[in-house]
Amino acid sequence: MSNGSTDQARTMMPDGILVINPRNFVERRESMERQLRPLGFPYEYVHAFDIGDLTADVTNRYFGNRLLHPGQQSCALKHVQALRLMCERNWRQALILEDDALLDARFTEGLHVALEEAAEFPQPHVLFVGSGGNQYTPRRMRRPGQCLYKAERGRLAEAYVIGRQAAQLRLEWIDAHGIPSPIDNLFEQIDRELGTAMYWLEPPIVEQGSKNGRFRSVLEASPPNVIRRVTATMQKLRRKYLY
Repeated sequence: MSNGSTDQARTMMPDGILVINPRNFVERRESMERQLRPLGFPYEYVHAFDIGDLTADVTNRYFGNRLLHPGQQSCALKHVQALRLMCERNWRQALILEDDALLDARFTEGLHVALEEAAEFPQPHVLFVGSGGNQYTPRRMRRPGQCLYKAERGRLAEAYVIGRQAAQLRLEWIDAHGIPSPIDNLFEQIDRELGTAMYWLEPPIVEQGSKNGRFRSVLEASPPNVIRRVTATMQKLRRKYLY
């Protein structure tokens, strides 16, 4: 991108970037620093609700069924905290990233194009700008000049842009019902129930490092990194270019 187009893209940025990160995940934080700092966008980490911070009152309040392990509970509450922060600050919209996010070389441009296309979309809606573990809109459905595609389901929660209205709806649902399932699945359930439109960005501008073998997954059992790297590459080729 030229300097002029880069400046224009920055005017389309969300009000803030919030990165989900446990305090002791230093390697992942350093990875995010290397990627985000050169872009010049303000961002901050969500360190609240690390596993060690989870009290009995908190777990009883949100996880009465005890189906989620502490890592899943911590991740879920960090996402909830991110939504709370944007609503408390009266942000129009925010970009939420998990700390294993790997940004594409065209991240800034792609985000600008997505926000520009979504500017006229009715609220509430959420834009999934990551590939969500190699989930892509089928080639037969893609159209020249179009980058956002309405979907019946969400991708994973590694990278999404959400507006204040959609965030508030999620928070109200969770305040009433708690967190009975992993946060990716729960957000999809809430959005579907409450009529929040879900859009997938094509091509995505973020990959998830714990899915493609860059980082070890801490939320689910997984094979060694090298095996996941090969498997993820083959899956990506099949789903993105053949399906």
